[in-house]
Amino acid sequence: MTKEFLKERKDALENEFFKRQDQKALEGLRALKAADEARAALSQASGVTDDAALDALTEVGITAETLIAMSLVPLVAVAWADGKLDDSERSAILKAFQAKANEANRDLLDVWLARQPDPSLLETWKLYIDAVLTELNAEASETLRSQLLGGAREVAEAAGGFLGLGNKISPSEAEVLTELEACFHRA
Repeated sequence: MTKEFLKERKDALENEFFKRQDQKALEGLRALKAADEARAALSQASGVTDDAALDALTEVGITAETLIAMSLVPLVAVAWADGKLDDSERSAILKAFQAKANEANRDLLDVWLARQPDPSLLETWKLYIDAVLTELNAEASETLRSQLLGGAREVAEAAGGFLGLGNKISPSEAEVLTELEACFHRA
């Protein structure tokens, strides 16, 4: 073996090493960029600006799309609590998601607004929330609770009362709100 051959092999190995290192570094940068984009989209969808809460949500797999879909379930459950969907409830739901919903979520929402979803939808949502909450710290859990239940309360208040007076939340809506709230206080 000549020195030249050994030098060529050494150079080839070094080049391969640095090529792989550069590729790993590039992949790392792409992953950071994707994480930043996902966090920004989640912030826009949720209104949450706290980086720690956003990081906690993204770490358990919540994306802007899943948050939007997850946010629809409490609104729809409250709106259909009495077995019918009032125009004011429909408007409140559409207003809540006008800026946030993408086409896929809008299609899903349209289905749920056209006919009352099966009760298993809410049960599935409860299981999902329970699983997510086991992974979140208290602050992130409270942020999620506030985000999800705030919209549900607005929908409940949209159709209630008589001529804008009296209790705006019906007993059936209050029952669903209590059921939703209980999901966030399990031991």
